[in-house]
Amino acid sequence: MSRINETLKQMIDEYDLDRRFNEFTEHAEQAVRRTFDTAADYAHEHQDDVDRLLTYLSTTIDERTEGKYADKVTKVREQLERGVSKLAERRPPTDD
Repeated sequence: MSRINETLKQMIDEYDLDRRFNEFTEHAEQAVRRTFDTAADYAHEHQDDVDRLLTYLSTTIDERTEGKYADKVTKVREQLERGVSKLAERRPPTDD
């Protein structure tokens, strides 16, 4: 093993970087899960509001562009609706 590799290995061991990296990864995964769960709860609880907003936005865009992009607006709206529905379905179980 070269001198640089030996030095790096010693520093990794000295600072316990493997353990710290694993802890960091675990905390990051937990934070992402909590954020995802919160978003899923919100999507489930406010799905009607999201639908109303999408209706308003698509109508407004169609009116201002005189329907020029109606097919694209419809396609994007459908994708957003599917995404919100999937997210709402993945919410964590509640303790009711």
